[in-house]
Amino acid sequence: MLKTLPLAAALAATALPLAAFDLTEVETRTLYDLEGPVAGNRISNEVLARTPLAAEGIESLKGRTLRTRFWTIEGGGGVVPIHDHANRPAVFTVLSGEIYEYVSGEEERVQHEAGGLALEEGELAHWWLTEGDETVHLIAFDVYQQVRELEAVDVAPTPDPVAFDLPQAVGVEHELLGVVNIGAHFDGAFGEGYGLTTYRTTIAPGGTFSAFTAAGEPLQSFVWEGEVTEHRAGVDPSVLGEHEGSSLSGGATAWWQNTSDAPAVLYFGAVEPLSETEGLARTGTLAHGEHRS
Repeated sequence: MLKTLPLAAALAATALPLAAFDLTEVETRTLYDLEGPVAGNRISNEVLARTPLAAEGIESLKGRTLRTRFWTIEGGGGVVPIHDHANRPAVFTVLSGEIYEYVSGEEERVQHEAGGLALEEGELAHWWLTEGDETVHLIAFDVYQQVRELEAVDVAPTPDPVAFDLPQAVGVEHELLGVVNIGAHFDGAFGEGYGLTTYRTTIAPGGTFSAFTAAGEPLQSFVWEGEVTEHRAGVDPSVLGEHEGSSLSGGATAWWQNTSDAPAVLYFGAVEPLSETEGLARTGTLAHGEHRS
């Protein structure tokens, strides 16, 4: 689903040549020897959930927050401006459309198509450009620094799990797409032993899926296709439609039920101990880089 093109060939042989977006005509800056545009164009992102990690009892990630964002990038010249991920590990999946990524350290630009995965870790800078007519959608999970003075952040005890009877999973395909080793990203300074993980879950009509994380392992969900009913302790069930999401934190546990006539496709992002993913295959297709154990 993902392929690379030599940069020279990519510029010369596209339906919309790069002349449609010329770096010499916009303000640029350089990060990690990559030049890219400062301003975005024809893009939007919706923040669906935020969870401060200190509130989950994660001492090594105090001052940082798990976040879910749903990105929309219009076709024919949509631009995500150049940025780096030195202080913000992230992982995202391309949900629809086709987009090109310009990446530091790569001689070729990278073509991403629907279903592709990107792990944004280490000393990486990049910017993005659409050239086709189709709108591109991405679901992104990241861990960003929300508080500058980290030492001033109070860390709560790990929350107690909320007692809740969970049904057996039925009619479910659950995949671990990829993992960013947070401790390795920060060279051991923060988040040692934790991963930023992303999963894709397909629930058949009539199927049910139970939460798969424990207290102190915040989880955020996003419904890409279909509709599910979310059940959690202490509150009435709620319906999540397409492009809606939810957040489990503070020891909350939930399960999801597909009461519609069509399959439901959900994406999850979590911060959890790396031990939780040991032995699990990573099924996401990467455009560049590789899965690490």
